[in-house]
Amino acid sequence: MWYEHFTNNKFISMIYTNVPSLKNLRIEKIEISREGNRITVGFDLPFFADEPPKKWLERGYTTTYIEIDFFDIQEVNIKSSENTYRADINIKKDEADIFIVNITGTISAEIKAGIGIIQSVSGY
Repeated sequence: MWYEHFTNNKFISMIYTNVPSLKNLRIEKIEISREGNRITVGFDLPFFADEPPKKWLERGYTTTYIEIDFFDIQEVNIKSSENTYRADINIKKDEADIFIVNITGTISAEIKAGIGIIQSVSGY
């Protein structure tokens, strides 16, 4: 699964019995920062956590939101056909241990990066 490529994946494994695949997602952001040395991809998972934290339930949250940061950017291509972004995300590593991220849908992107971190998992 996609999350197994990241060392910081314990929390997501705790709140999902079966972590969902990254299909038909609402893409909140693709942000390029630090002069192109960092790319943040933020998206809603397709269904809410089946074992959410108590405070998420108390606050009435129904959506799980993920932000992943990529560093050591080696290549990035982005193309959009609409201003409402829905897409599938495919994350894998190649034989040189480089992250290959393909986003396909109303926004298309390809990112190649040396480092990837699940920066946050939150609810709303």
